[in-house]
Formats: sequence, structure tokens, C-alpha cells
Amino acid sequence: MAESREQQILDALAAQGNLRSLCTLRSVGTYIYEGEREYYNLSSNDYLGLAEPALQNRFLLEADVERFLLGNPASRLMTGNSPAYEALETAVADLLGTERALVLGSGFAVNTGVLPAVTERGDLVLADKLVHASLIDGLRLCGAGVEWRRFRHNDMEHLEAMLAAATAAEAQRGHGGRIIVVTESLFSMDGDFAPLAELAELQHRYGFRLYLDEAHAFGVYGPEEERCGAGLLAAYNAGRPEHLLRADYHVVTFGKALASQGAAVGCSDKTKRLLVNRMRPLIFSTALPDISLEWTRFLLGLMPEFAPRRERIRELIALVNTALEPAAPYESQIVPIPAGSNERALAMAGALKAEGFWATAIRHPTVPEGEARLRVSLCAGHTPYKIEQFATLCRQFG
Repeated sequence: MAESREQQILDALAAQGNLRSLCTLRSVGTYIYEGEREYYNLSSNDYLGLAEPALQNRFLLEADVERFLLGNPASRLMTGNSPAYEALETAVADLLGTERALVLGSGFAVNTGVLPAVTERGDLVLADKLVHASLIDGLRLCGAGVEWRRFRHNDMEHLEAMLAAATAAEAQRGHGGRIIVVTESLFSMDGDFAPLAELAELQHRYGFRLYLDEAHAFGVYGPEEERCGAGLLAAYNAGRPEHLLRADYHVVTFGKALASQGAAVGCSDKTKRLLVNRMRPLIFSTALPDISLEWTRFLLGLMPEFAPRRERIRELIALVNTALEPAAPYESQIVPIPAGSNERALAMAGALKAEGFWATAIRHPTVPEGEARLRVSLCAGHTPYKIEQFATLCRQFG
């Protein structure tokens, strides 16, 4: 019998060191269990360590859980738009400092849905080369006549050249669409920050709209006095720079530092109304259950209380920089340990696993070919002792 196409593809993936499979795992605090084997979890995005029984019990004691829906069997435009949505969206908008917020079921849904909904023929979208796959999918879904290009990662000179060329072309035509710049504030694979000050200067000069994805910064960064945990944009603008940076589409997720479910885009009132009418992942998706929405709002209300957890993350970042002495200091809680090839990344992950540490190998095509790495997430629940142990093992990789 001829080999099936599916098997041929699977065999090719295996030959490339790229075959993935789902593992049945159980997470408890900072540990993860595969069967009976225990591992120290270095791959979780629960940055603040909020997926813990004590907080969940506190939520259940304080909340009126009898009125919560455990399911929500309709879209928001049918019968699924419960008061819990309205309350959460108000809380998110207040924290981000936006007119409105719109909550969806996931960050992937937000990133694939916003750009196709807000762009029209003649618009130009300029996206950082390393934005998340969900944003690339969103760009591909934009309608006919919407042009999009990518600038080199965090390269503001390249971005400015593209903005200048687009502005000159628009002046020559006498009319033109809008320009939207798309970036992340904290990049999910490299763990580096976008140059917000330079973006603000360019926005002041060229007047573009900004789509800012703060999935990995939300909850972890922000001014500690007010709007704490609101992200890197809030932290930058709180410093009273010469030019404030405005995010017209300000995306945050709840499934990472908040250990919850869903995501939101902060935006203007008119943009929210447009999204409600044109955003396909909203229109055609079942609504989230009330209990998830209320859990997220409960955690947002505790942001000031989580200041010690954010401080612990900063301490762990400093510890890893001291222990590993990377060529360029790690900026954030996302620590990429370079491997090069897919095969070496898998071997490094296996070596750590043998010593009781769970660190996921990130391989091409998730990252560029030859740039496979271990992606380590530092979380508030980690102890310096265990992170030092991990660093000692990493130094053996050379």
C-alpha cells in the first residue's frame, strides 16, 4: 500500500527534528508531573505564580459564585454578553487608560481578528519581523488592497525608512490610507523589549496608528504607583517622556501572568463598535463563562498586592544574568538559552529533564532556522536555589 501523505509529512518532520506530540501533564505550583515523575517547571507563562489554591479559594469565598455561568452556550451578539463581560471590560479599560476594551476568548483570536476588521483598501501595515504567529495570520486575513510589510526586528532606522517612503508616496498620490505599525512590547521568544521611546518619536513625526501586543508584559510590568501591572506602555508613559506613545490597539492577555483565560484589546469607543460589527472571531465564537471573566476581574483588582511577586521576578532576572553572564544581558523574565540546531535544542532539553527540570525546546519554524533555543520563563514562585541549580546545568552546555 502506498504511504499516505500524512505519514510522508510526519516522516519529514521527524527527519528535521521537528516532530511534536502532546504530553499529558499535571501542574502543581512550580512543579509539573509527567505520570509520577516530578520536574521543576521552567516553561510556564504563569509569571506571577497566581495558579495557586490559596488565591482560588480566596476568590471562591469572596465571589457570588451561585450566579456564575460555568458555560455560556451562545456568542456575545446572541445571548452570551453577560454583565460579567461589561464589568471586566470596564476594569481593563480603566487599567490600560483607554476609552473602551473588548474581551475575547484568546490572544490568538484578538490578533487574528483586529487588523482584518479595522483595515481598508489603501491601508499599509508595517510589522516587526518577530511578531507572534497570530499577528502574521491576522495580516494574511486582511482584505484585498491592504498592503503589509515587515521591518527588521526592533530596527527603528528601517522602520523610519519605510514610513518616510510611504509618506512620500502618499503625498505624490494626493490621498492614501492609514499606516499601522505592529509590534510587541516584550517579544515572546527573544525576551527583549521594543524601543518604545524611539517608537514614540516616530509616531510624533509620522502620526501612524500603533498596534501593541503586551501579552507577555501585562501583569509583570507597569508603574507601581498607579495602573501597576498595566504593561510596558504604561511604565514608559508614566515616566513623562517628551513624546507620549499612543496605542490605538492595545492588546493584553489573561492566560499568562494572570493565570486565567481570554484576552482584550484596549481601544477607542468607535473602534470597539467597529470590532463588534466586523471582527469575525468575536461574532462567530461562543462567549466565555462568567466564572472565568470574574476570576480575571478579581485578579486585576489585586494588582497592587502582587508588587512583591513582580520584585521577585526582577531579582531572578538579575540572578540569571550574574550566573550565566550572557553576551547581552537578559532584559525580562523570558530567558532564551541558545542551542542552534533543532537536534541540539532537544538534546539540551533532555539533559535538563534528566536532572529534574522541564524546559521546552523551541525549534524552527517557530524560530528562524539555526536559532533553536530553550525558552525559559522565570516566575515569582521560583526559588533562587533552584534557578542557580538550573544555571549550573546550563553552563555545561557551553
